[in-house]
Amino acid sequence: MELGKLQAWARENYGEKVGSLSLDYGVARLLTQSGQLGEAVLKQHEDIDKELADVLFVLINLANRCDIDLDEALRQYLYERSPEEILERISS
Repeated sequence: MELGKLQAWARENYGEKVGSLSLDYGVARLLTQSGQLGEAVLKQHEDIDKELADVLFVLINLANRCDIDLDEALRQYLYERSPEEILERISS
């Protein structure tokens, strides 16, 4: 599924529920899910795919909550930076 379609699906199916939650709560959920992903990776657990999906789902709902089009945000991010800049930014 394309990112834009996934974001629209999440907005349609979870928009009201997510819209009532604070952004702080959403960020806390993202950190929790990221931690669970980290644990799965460190343990070479079979649930890495599920943890990645959880992180993506929370991130998509955060973007929806903030009215951010992730397709456009990612497109701008990738086109405005060189591969070296992107790698430096995500590794620091």
